[in-house]
Amino acid sequence: MTGSFEKTSIGWQLRLMQQRVSEWLERLFAPVDRARLPNEILPEWLLRLLFWVIAGAMLGWLGWQLYTFLRPYLSALVLSQQGQIVQPDRTDRPLTVAEWLRRSRTFAQQGDYREASRALYMAALQRLNDTEPIPHEASRTDGEYLQIIQTLPRSVPYQVLIRTHEQLCFDNAEISADEFDRCQRAYQDIETA
Repeated sequence: MTGSFEKTSIGWQLRLMQQRVSEWLERLFAPVDRARLPNEILPEWLLRLLFWVIAGAMLGWLGWQLYTFLRPYLSALVLSQQGQIVQPDRTDRPLTVAEWLRRSRTFAQQGDYREASRALYMAALQRLNDTEPIPHEASRTDGEYLQIIQTLPRSVPYQVLIRTHEQLCFDNAEISADEFDRCQRAYQDIETA
């Protein structure tokens, strides 16, 4: 009586693939006997294709590295060409509330209510950092700030500034002088609280 046996198994398939790969590598790196060598190991079109794929990948990687290195300079150049004030940060320290308010006034005087409102928002976040137990974290989203400020007794002015900032960033909304005045009143409410 004959028993049943497996015709194939995963282990056997892996060993067979390993053997084929090692034989292929052996043939690839073995000393070349020109007399027994066929005209081409790989077709010329495949060698050209491999060359251009490798060259393209290297150029793409180099371009990406160059872009990430130059991105801050390029964005500063674009902003300066658009007429916006570009002031490089002299230090890594965060701006104070007074500095943000000064920026807000400067932008408002120039008619750039978008940046003026953003500066008020940043002043409010810095004020939260300075006066409340809510430290400013760059990774924190507007939604997270909205949840956190719910614990404050007077959260409505903060909500106005955060919601305006959301419109600026995600809706690309233009801010009018009236909307900026509303943000300014909300910030004044924060200061008087």
